[in-house]
Amino acid sequence: MSIIEAIFLGIIQGLTEFLPVSSSGHLVLFSHLLEVKEPSIVFEVLVHVGTLIAVVVVFWKEIAILITSFFKLLSKPSEAPRLCRTDPGCRLLSAVICATLPVVVFALLFKDKIEALYMSPLFVGFMLIITGTILFVTDRLRVKRKDLEYITMLDALIIGVGQAVAVLPGISRSGTTIGVGLARGLTRESAARFSFLLTIPAILGALVFSIGDLVNGAVTISIGAIIAGLLASAITGYLAIHLLLELVKRGKLIWFSYYTWAVGILVVLLSIL
Repeated sequence: MSIIEAIFLGIIQGLTEFLPVSSSGHLVLFSHLLEVKEPSIVFEVLVHVGTLIAVVVVFWKEIAILITSFFKLLSKPSEAPRLCRTDPGCRLLSAVICATLPVVVFALLFKDKIEALYMSPLFVGFMLIITGTILFVTDRLRVKRKDLEYITMLDALIIGVGQAVAVLPGISRSGTTIGVGLARGLTRESAARFSFLLTIPAILGALVFSIGDLVNGAVTISIGAIIAGLLASAITGYLAIHLLLELVKRGKLIWFSYYTWAVGILVVLLSIL
């Protein structure tokens, strides 16, 4: 992989990680178009680190609250149940943990099978169509809305199941978690912010799963290409977060359903013709 290819894929990753269009799906498609021979799953994890940097920069206040709450629970384990019910920071931390558990289980059970799917543009096309359907349906639900501070553990668990399904290439992680959050009654902005916070353990977990490949020398990408991809994904990810938050506030999330439908149908047609 050349540095130019790495920058291009890093930009695609940064733009699509937070926009509900499936970053993994787009990386698979563009990797095939560029005829990049490196394992897509590994390079995806590497550029995900760049988007993790973008999340930390934008949501450092929320992250600081989560870290403070973690040490608060650690110092007062006997009061943990009460704190998770009454303390907003501890409640949010427990919700993030609860929503992360399903994807951990899913990844442990199906890691090898999931990696194989990254080689199939046809599969990605069908999953992009499903992503568009999720966005379209959940955007039209009319339910009573609540702010993030009122999220329940059941809400978090169901959102987590949605995130686990989004491990499949072509299913948008942000689109699914935001969509399920809306279905569970969160406000648009609350659903988006919770989705962004879930990015942190998701990326860290994916990085842990890829360590074996990195240590065993399964990745032959140059250091220069890795750095270029990281920087490109970090910068574009930062811009994409602000763009999505603005679109969510304006109720324009459904625009992405039309995009993913169009791309998904096009990919399916090109794959079978």
